[in-house]
Amino acid sequence: MSLRKTDKIRLTNFANGLRAKFGIQQTQPVSIHQLLRANGIIASFQPLSKGFEGMAVKLTDNTNGVKRFMLINTNSIYCRQRFTACHELYHLLYQDNFMVSYDVDDVNNQTKDNEEHFADYFARCLLLPIDGIWQQIPESEYKIDTISLATVLKIEQNYRSSRSCLLLRLKEMGVISETVFESFSHNVIRSAVEYGYPINLYTPNGCKELVGDYNVKARQLYDQGLISQAKYFSLLKDMGIELRKENCDGKSESYIS
Repeated sequence: MSLRKTDKIRLTNFANGLRAKFGIQQTQPVSIHQLLRANGIIASFQPLSKGFEGMAVKLTDNTNGVKRFMLINTNSIYCRQRFTACHELYHLLYQDNFMVSYDVDDVNNQTKDNEEHFADYFARCLLLPIDGIWQQIPESEYKIDTISLATVLKIEQNYRSSRSCLLLRLKEMGVISETVFESFSHNVIRSAVEYGYPINLYTPNGCKELVGDYNVKARQLYDQGLISQAKYFSLLKDMGIELRKENCDGKSESYIS
């Protein structure tokens, strides 16, 4: 899907505004955890089934206001996790009347609606700002299809971006043609190794991590009678916190595993 120029400008402004708000320079990589915490988003990073990348949920009620949640599959390669998180940030922070989204591995974009395409473009803008990319390309490589693999690797490593995401961005900028796009799309890990870069960017980490005031929100839900005591303990256990049931009134001892 080809986005309208007005949509591209709008999404670029969203991304640049978010970077500026938190003092992230155009040549710096975004800190996903920083953006999640600063925007009050509770996020769970955990290994999930293949083909499922992540999801986002936004809940609004008159009593508790807006709550935002995100789930990211850490069985996906690390750079894809970062893209998915930025994709979901668009839904949670900028999409009108948003409630829930599921991000799956849809190579041919056959099931994506306009908002999904907007989220993808926003993620590219946030991860890979055009002004910052230009600053990292030598002037001798400004002409179309003259950018070197060394420069491509330097940029993707700096921004912690996938090769495919960066190449699409370079194509959007008019830096490369479809021919070079295809040429640089192959042997990604091998090229990183040959140029002396670590490969953790291109592999899954399978970690389990919670970001945000998850325990506070769980306690609020329990105190309001919205979840059972058993569910409350289950949520805490997900964070590695074991709480003694007989002392659930706040006087209990607890430990973190």
